[in-house]
Amino acid sequence: MAKAKGYRSRAAYKLLEAIKRFKFISNGDMVIDLGAAPGGWLQVARETVGEKGRVIGIDIEPISALPYKNVVTIRSDISNDSDIVNLLEDVKGKVNAVLSDVSPNISGSWDIDHARQIYLTRKGLEIAKKILIRNGNFFVKLFHGPELKDFENEVKRSFRHVRFVKPKASKAKSSEIYLLATGFLG
Repeated sequence: MAKAKGYRSRAAYKLLEAIKRFKFISNGDMVIDLGAAPGGWLQVARETVGEKGRVIGIDIEPISALPYKNVVTIRSDISNDSDIVNLLEDVKGKVNAVLSDVSPNISGSWDIDHARQIYLTRKGLEIAKKILIRNGNFFVKLFHGPELKDFENEVKRSFRHVRFVKPKASKAKSSEIYLLATGFLG
């Protein structure tokens, strides 16, 4: 279905559903997409922000260019957040939303995979806290596991509202869940 609609990934539907339901991205917004390859979330974010907005996608993997002048991709590793913040210096304090669909290479060992996922989501949170506008939003993919509650509590210290979201587009048996944090306290 994603290919029939022209989306680069099935994950595009997860973001699309969350935006429609919670309206955390709007026309004209500036959005950063961490872990943006192959670009499905970039496409949805661009549809949402329209021509007046701007979307920047960052991934360690290359991302094929999208045919929009207001969508830029950067090849970089988010685990080095100082590099990312330097790359994003010109948008600091102007970003309405940070998205993160970052996922580690899956090893098959649940404890290791969960720990790696939480590490990457913490890096995403660090970046978000450095570049978001006051009242900005953060939407991030997580895996269920023992560190989930601690991460949720970290996010609650920086945002007014925090909730877990399980889009219908997610497989029912999948351990992935999304956290939506709105109202960045700055």
